[in-house]
Amino acid sequence: MIGVFDSGVGGLSVVRHLLERFNADIIYLGDTARLPYGTKSAQTVVKYSLQNAEFLAEKGVDAIVVACNTASSVALDALKQAFDLPVFGVIEPAAKKAAEYGNVCVIGTESTISSNAYKKAIKKININTHVTQLACPLFVPLVESGWIDNEITYQVAQRYIGHVQCDAMILGCTHYPLLKRVLKSIKPVVMIDSGEALAEALQSHKDLFAGSGRLECYTTDAHRKFAEMGRIFLGSAFNGVKHIDLTSEGGDG
Repeated sequence: MIGVFDSGVGGLSVVRHLLERFNADIIYLGDTARLPYGTKSAQTVVKYSLQNAEFLAEKGVDAIVVACNTASSVALDALKQAFDLPVFGVIEPAAKKAAEYGNVCVIGTESTISSNAYKKAIKKININTHVTQLACPLFVPLVESGWIDNEITYQVAQRYIGHVQCDAMILGCTHYPLLKRVLKSIKPVVMIDSGEALAEALQSHKDLFAGSGRLECYTTDAHRKFAEMGRIFLGSAFNGVKHIDLTSEGGDG
């Protein structure tokens, strides 16, 4: 059984790839009470990530997948030290695919971009790959509002990436795959979905993913909104969500 967490509903894009590739039993936690992680300090993201992982560990998972790009960029080492379980993030698999290209653009949240996690990982594999990084903070609220194929979304995307020259673009946030058609219409280059890259990389750990394909979702706030978005991300594979409280401190946005 695999535990997956994200700051919200976006990590279900990773779950979709895992369900397509493996017949795994998955417990998913979306920490919607405390999103967005992308604008918070690294210390805060580490704290939240450890609490999320503790919840999943108590459920008896055999491995933890950090679907959140922000958490993968700043909290992965802390999670690996704190838990005696395999912990996988989304940065390295996408970086490995991006390193095959000469000119790469990474789009993500402010925290993911400021961490330089993707750039460092790409340069470690191929020092000659040129990496441009762009924070695109408006994309997440646009997706959360359901404005996936909206004129305003096209205008925002044009403003963010219209000027960029690249051979490939890393979608460095779990919400961004839903905007792939918009992004590709503006920049017709190779789109690297970090969740898809992770699922491909996990093929070598497929023994951890044996199961019946059961999905169990939890959220820390706004479960009705989560359910609406869950159906957008997963379609018929989404089978409902339960509300849980991780901490008495509550969320901050």
